[in-house]
Amino acid sequence: MKLVKGVKTATRKKTVAKALADLPETATKTAAPAVKAAETTTGTARSSAKPVTIEAKIDVGFGNTLYLRGEGLGLSWNQGVPLTCVDGKTWKWTGETKEQLKFKLLLNDQVWSQGEDLVATPGQKVEISPAF
Repeated sequence: MKLVKGVKTATRKKTVAKALADLPETATKTAAPAVKAAETTTGTARSSAKPVTIEAKIDVGFGNTLYLRGEGLGLSWNQGVPLTCVDGKTWKWTGETKEQLKFKLLLNDQVWSQGEDLVATPGQKVEISPAF
């Protein structure tokens, strides 16, 4: 009986050891690029980069999300970046840049907000109430 338990334990230990050995490789592969990207965007421009905050005051309804598209600071007109929901009527996005941002908000990254493109400069906090 002890021999059988020993085999099972050894097999379990090998399985657990193999699973644990695989984890750091997976975590390293996914985490390393994100860290490098953050270092390259903020590492060289720290002295002149200033935070830009975009705050949208709107209740988009349960299950909906506001997205940001534009140019500057890695933004794109083709795919949006989600804003963070602060409370039921406030959505926020912050990034550090040394160049101006041209942007527009979208509902669920599909419906464009009404009006012209907006501009934010380094160090500025933009508060808007978009309409869709």
